[in-house]
Amino acid sequence: MLVEKTIRDHVDEFIHFAMDGLQVEQERWNVEIRDGLTIEKTAEILAKKALENIDEANSSWTFVAARFMLQSLYHQAAKNRGYNPSKKYGNFYHLLETLTKEGIYTPKLMEKYSRTDIDYLAGKIEPTRDLMFTYLGIYTLANRYLATDHQKQVFELPQERWMVIAMHIMQDEDPIKRLDLVEEAYWALSNLYMTVATPTLANAGKTHGQLSSCFIDTVDDSLQSIYDSNTDIAKLSKNGGGIGVYMGKIRARGSAIKGFKGMSSGVVP
Repeated sequence: MLVEKTIRDHVDEFIHFAMDGLQVEQERWNVEIRDGLTIEKTAEILAKKALENIDEANSSWTFVAARFMLQSLYHQAAKNRGYNPSKKYGNFYHLLETLTKEGIYTPKLMEKYSRTDIDYLAGKIEPTRDLMFTYLGIYTLANRYLATDHQKQVFELPQERWMVIAMHIMQDEDPIKRLDLVEEAYWALSNLYMTVATPTLANAGKTHGQLSSCFIDTVDDSLQSIYDSNTDIAKLSKNGGGIGVYMGKIRARGSAIKGFKGMSSGVVP
C-alpha cells in the first residue's frame, strides 16, 4: 500500500538533497513549514531561508538555495509531464513531441533528428550538472529561458535547455558528425564552460524569435527613414535583439529644411 508523502517528508528530502556535500553550518538552519503548503511554496520558503544565511564566510548557501529551487522545478515538470519526480528528468523524446505539438518547439528538431538520434542524446543528459548552478543562475534560467507551455507551466528542465540549444545550432551539420558536435556543444554548455547569446538561450529550438544579439541600424535624413527605422527596431527588440542606431546622417538642430533656416529640431525629438 502506497502512503502519500507529507510536506514534512518532502522538507526532509529537500534539505538532505540541498546540503549533501556542501560545507555549510547546518546549525544555522532553523525553519518551520506549516501544513497545507504546496511543494512549490515549501521549496520557495526553504530557498529564501538559505539565502538569508549567505555572507562572506558562508557563500555555499547560494548552492543550497539553488537546490531547493531545482527540487521545485523537478516536481513541477514531473507533474506536468506525467512521471515520478524522484527521476528528476523524464522522457526527452516525449518532451520534444509534446512541445512541438503545442507549437512551442520548432518542428525542425524532430525532422532533422531521428528517434534513435534523440534517444541517444537523451542518454547524454547529465542531471547532476544542475548542481553547478548558483541560486541567481538557476533563478534566471528558470524564469527567463526554460521552455514552458502556453499556460507558463514548467516542462523543460535546465539540462534539456542546454541539449535543445546544442541540437538547434548543430542541426545543419553533416549528419555523419552531427551527433558528436551536439554532444560536444552540450558538454561545454552544461559544464558552464561557455554560454550563448541571450536570444539564442531564449529562442533556440523554439518556433519564434531569432538567435543574434546585436544589430546596428542607420537612419537616413528623411521622415520616411526615421519611421521605417522605428518599425525595424521594434521588430528586432520584440525578438530579443539588442539595438544600436547610427543617427549621424540626420541634420543637426537649427539646420534648414527646404530652404527655411532654423527649422530642424535635430535628433532628440
